[in-house]
Amino acid sequence: MNILEHIKQELPWLDANSTYDLTRGKPAPEQLDIVQNILAKIEQPFELDGIDLRNYGNPEGLPSARKLGATILDSKYDETHALDNSSLTLMHQIISCSFFLGFKNSKLSKKSKIICPVPGYDRHFKLLENFGIEMVTVPFQNDGPDLNAIEHLLKSEKDIHGIVCVPRHSNPTGHTYSDANVKALFKLAHPYKDNFSFFWDNAYACHDLYETIEQTPIDQIAKDHDMEHNYFQVGSTSKITLAGAGISFFSSSVSNLDTFIDFRNAITPGPNKMNQGLHMKYFEAIPLESQMEELKKVIKPKFELVDSCLKPLQEEGLCTYIKPTGGYFFSFNSAKNNADAIIQSCSKLGLKLLPVGACFPYQKDPDNTNIRLAPTFPDLTTLKRCISIFTNVTKYLN
Repeated sequence: MNILEHIKQELPWLDANSTYDLTRGKPAPEQLDIVQNILAKIEQPFELDGIDLRNYGNPEGLPSARKLGATILDSKYDETHALDNSSLTLMHQIISCSFFLGFKNSKLSKKSKIICPVPGYDRHFKLLENFGIEMVTVPFQNDGPDLNAIEHLLKSEKDIHGIVCVPRHSNPTGHTYSDANVKALFKLAHPYKDNFSFFWDNAYACHDLYETIEQTPIDQIAKDHDMEHNYFQVGSTSKITLAGAGISFFSSSVSNLDTFIDFRNAITPGPNKMNQGLHMKYFEAIPLESQMEELKKVIKPKFELVDSCLKPLQEEGLCTYIKPTGGYFFSFNSAKNNADAIIQSCSKLGLKLLPVGACFPYQKDPDNTNIRLAPTFPDLTTLKRCISIFTNVTKYLN
């Protein structure tokens, strides 16, 4: 009996025409409905903070939106801008600005190399690859990127000009960087501060599901190490309000922000202030903390389900994973180095997963072990079927 016949016997509900998907970290319709139900009661403002939202201008964003960004990123108001949807777009623009204009302590080129903790965010890697930037990888230690590996790279490689990080509930591993780890990162980078960037994607800054360690704001750590011009922190409301219509935020030194606005003024005459104004009215209706609690009610049961299904596999020695304390993902590592076979078999049974190596630069997982699971989008019933397919395939192939 082949694997497909075996799994179909184990899961009699499997339908040849059914498809299941755990590829992307999308908010569930139930999450978006929470937002829609509140938005339906809010009237679109056309003026806020004494500013006509209908017009051009205010390239740094509305003052009230900047305050929201400073709250989410734990940054200073005058070092935070509120811009358009998607922090990934912001990251692209920041990289572009570093290439073409250069920041005070950041000037990227085709010779530049960026340190990438792995497994990591696939879109970060594709972005850097598109710019022709060489990516060099380091593994994780318990509380953040492997410091010994980073030290070795900095001493042995030329033209290392930065590191890209998701410092809280890291995508996909769930790591939350300790203060000790971040301070050590800055200490290691300090000798190279004339051209070194911390690309700090704080996408899950307030997405805690369980108790998670507190973190000192990156601007404070940067200033303590005389590197206030070396960090570029981004975040957004994409997974807080509407994924396709959120606000993004950028925090850095005032000098860097001024350079960035000069660069961005050639792209757009200003951010979408109508959307920013609507968001401000939204968070008047429901405070940020209350919004996150409502979202947690939808997401946390899904994380509990996935954990309850993966835990027996780990106890049997079939895999390793760390239960994340928040964010949007689980990072699964096969004990048999057969991630490709698991992904292919799941695909034949209707379950879509990211391709093998997706969470590594150039799509190359050297150990063929890692699979990212994104459990937020399906409803609980569908998610249970997804994980049943996945765990049964894993058991069969091990």
